[in-house]
Amino acid sequence: MTNQEERKTVWDTLINASSILFTTHVRPDGDGIASELALFLLMRLLGKRAIIVNQDKTPEMYRWLPSADEIITLQEIGQFPEEPADLSVLLDCSSLSRIGRVADIVKRSRKVLAIDHHESPNSVEHLCYLETEASSIGEILYNLIPGIHSYLNKDIATCLYTSIMTDTGSFAYSNTTRDVFQIVYHLLDYDVHPDLVYSMVYNRKSLNHFHLLAEAFSLMKLDKSGKVVYIMLPESVYRRTGANEEDNEGLLEIVRGLKGVELIILLRQIEGKKVKGSLRSVNRIDCHYLAKKFGGGGHLRASGFVIDGDVEGIGQATVDNILDELKEQGWI
Repeated sequence: MTNQEERKTVWDTLINASSILFTTHVRPDGDGIASELALFLLMRLLGKRAIIVNQDKTPEMYRWLPSADEIITLQEIGQFPEEPADLSVLLDCSSLSRIGRVADIVKRSRKVLAIDHHESPNSVEHLCYLETEASSIGEILYNLIPGIHSYLNKDIATCLYTSIMTDTGSFAYSNTTRDVFQIVYHLLDYDVHPDLVYSMVYNRKSLNHFHLLAEAFSLMKLDKSGKVVYIMLPESVYRRTGANEEDNEGLLEIVRGLKGVELIILLRQIEGKKVKGSLRSVNRIDCHYLAKKFGGGGHLRASGFVIDGDVEGIGQATVDNILDELKEQGWI
């Protein structure tokens, strides 16, 4: 099946469903939230009964997005209709394990569709549309929907723009291609304001965010080669600073600017006695390859994983394992 035929199959699946549930991965980010809102708004325009159900609440930095107040979390699940949806759509992930306890609801659907740009060994058993070369789900949706300009309005265009902007690092990452700029060029025809979107996402940080940055920088270490920087944030740091999940946003991007560094490793404590690992590379180091070693994945320059334990107990061993792999591959 050609790429165009796959896109048609996905589009037909969407328009043939009368009721659709949208969701994204746990700890949702800008790409996941903005893309599910864009498709939700478009399906509403087409007269579909559509809802969004996420496991975790929407970070404050994305609550300004059009119709973000209509996103339902599991705490509000009483609003969910008794009848299963015709179709459940996973955005920015392709495995039921990535959507948390929302999977229990998705499994009741008559059909499941995943739209993703990450490689995953555990894709949903129904229909999975994957474009690993795409910068974001926003880019995929723009190219997927036939005659998209007949549906676009300011709200949908703003959501697509936000999806693309956040997953390209404000158009600074290597996934910022000519196609990305062409799409953004057309989205601006719908009264999208790049300065406003950027400001709403990135320029409303809490004081706790800066307290967290100060702690993180004080804990930052370099390996012997000087090419790898790593930061380990135990639960005690979050207690001292009062920082939450959203306050981590932007930390890796700042560290990425450190001269001579080719890989950034961030290990931080999250709920359920688990450690969230985030990897960012600057040159030839394959973050996706490294993350797969710990059951995770993502992209060449940005990937992540989640492992059991606490940062203070397993953090250094995890860093050492990554350093050993870097040496074995000849990357440092």
